[in-house]
Amino acid sequence: MISATPELRTKTPTLLTAWAVITMCLWGLLLMVPVIASILIVSVLRLSVLTFLVPLVTISVATFFLPFGFGNSYVGRLVRPLRPQQGPLAAVFLVQLTCLPRTRSGLLALLEDADDIGFLSLTDSGLVFDGDSIRLTAPYDRIKELELQNSGWRALFFYGPRTAFSVSGLPDAGRFTFAERSSWHLPGSRKNARQLYRQLSQRVRGVSNSEAS
Repeated sequence: MISATPELRTKTPTLLTAWAVITMCLWGLLLMVPVIASILIVSVLRLSVLTFLVPLVTISVATFFLPFGFGNSYVGRLVRPLRPQQGPLAAVFLVQLTCLPRTRSGLLALLEDADDIGFLSLTDSGLVFDGDSIRLTAPYDRIKELELQNSGWRALFFYGPRTAFSVSGLPDAGRFTFAERSSWHLPGSRKNARQLYRQLSQRVRGVSNSEAS
């Protein structure tokens, strides 16, 4: 059971450091290698259908593995020590948290749109986020304005949608946005993201229906 009062605590990050952010950005370069190689290959070929198909197929495959290019496999290893020990009824998701207004600023905020990375647990009584520098707990009856948001231009509008909401009782906080970070490919990303939203919305609606009755 979590407290009936929502809580937001922050501390200095120890895992999501500047070096970790740079490392995640470097993973994106791995997806650029085959794209550049395909361009070099077609540059020495005679103009034909292949000169169009090779780059197109390569870009399509690279886009398919966009979550891998975001460094999700690295993220999973990085935050593994943070995984909570929850009961069998709890659903646990590896996610990034973005706060509005942002808690990060400067160059790192431009390179990485995550303010923190960790595990989101949906327990029987409320939501718990255990991150590197942020811990958020919120009973389901305090979660308001829950919605799905498009991943935006930074994820080429293809990445799994994000779950956004506000929490009543946290006057200094604005909105919170969670994006899944466990997948290596787009279908898995979209599946996990929608599962997160569906399970959270079911719990929030369940509490609302109980209060109404």
